[in-house]
Amino acid sequence: MGRLTETQLKNELKSGALSRIYFLYGEEDFLVKTYAGRIVDAAVREEVRDMNFIKFTDAPRSAELADYLDGVPVFSEYKCALITDLDLDRLDAAEQKNYLALLKNIPESSVLIIEQLHINPAVYNDKKIKEKPKKLLEAAEKNGAICEFKFLSTDRVCTQIRKKIERAGCTISGENAAFLAEECGMSLTVLGNEIEKLCAYRQSGEITKDDMNALVPKRADAGIYTLSDALFEGKTQKAFEILDELFIQQFDEHKIFFTLSGYFVDLYRAKLGKLAEKNYSETAQAFGYYGGRSYAVKYAYQKAAKLPLRYLGDCLTVLYRTNKLLNSSKMNRRTLVESAIAEISMLKKTDDQN
Repeated sequence: MGRLTETQLKNELKSGALSRIYFLYGEEDFLVKTYAGRIVDAAVREEVRDMNFIKFTDAPRSAELADYLDGVPVFSEYKCALITDLDLDRLDAAEQKNYLALLKNIPESSVLIIEQLHINPAVYNDKKIKEKPKKLLEAAEKNGAICEFKFLSTDRVCTQIRKKIERAGCTISGENAAFLAEECGMSLTVLGNEIEKLCAYRQSGEITKDDMNALVPKRADAGIYTLSDALFEGKTQKAFEILDELFIQQFDEHKIFFTLSGYFVDLYRAKLGKLAEKNYSETAQAFGYYGGRSYAVKYAYQKAAKLPLRYLGDCLTVLYRTNKLLNSSKMNRRTLVESAIAEISMLKKTDDQN
């Protein structure tokens, strides 16, 4: 029980002694999905899965979930349920209370998996964020196991890239693998799509930087940094032009929003580090930025110098509120992202007037 590393989770699944609850979240949604699938495989054999496994793409009523988990497994050691993106803020007060109580009473013969794919992982770690998401995390940690999947180090990502490309009959140099990793923001999900595209284009032989420049879309992070800089300079029209360009490049609204949110979290933490008179490496270590993610704090340190802490905190409040709407409202997602940009733009104007 408690917080597990990826290695500890892997060893637990091999042992067959499963926890009653697995709460999986983090920046690397590819690993979140991968390990959710591995837990299902460990809990229920494929030949009896129809009778012992259920997947919810939205939070079921707590009573429905409890009834399922209380049932007796059929020709299996466990029954298993998987919920994607369980957000307490989308539930009324009674259901929130019922869910937290349910997590304390999962039967020994059942396994509940909660995979958080479209919920910004910052809501579980940032001190400014409201407590409801943390209550869910704490209940899962107390009564089962939680595992956070951060972006892998550059070396590990490059190893994954080269292995996948070689399996497809192509090759790539170490330098170009690192370039591709950076262009895809260290995301294994994004990399999977781009590697498939590159290998289909090249078919055999070495994948070059020219191939990547021609086929890999402009990295969302770079666009978000430029967009944010425009907001900090009070250039609202330019910010919306950059946002339109990201939409034209068919970046998903969630991808744009979570990249933007992550950048503002980086800036807020960098500002705290500067105010505490710590250098960027000390701040990166304090907030758990390792491997390929440590560069984010170094970049944020330069940008956060002229930004007031209160302003950054107010921006995070806007982004948190928008995140709730993205996960619960029927409003158009693009409209919600555009509204958040407009609100942050107004915050900058108010800050300049003060």
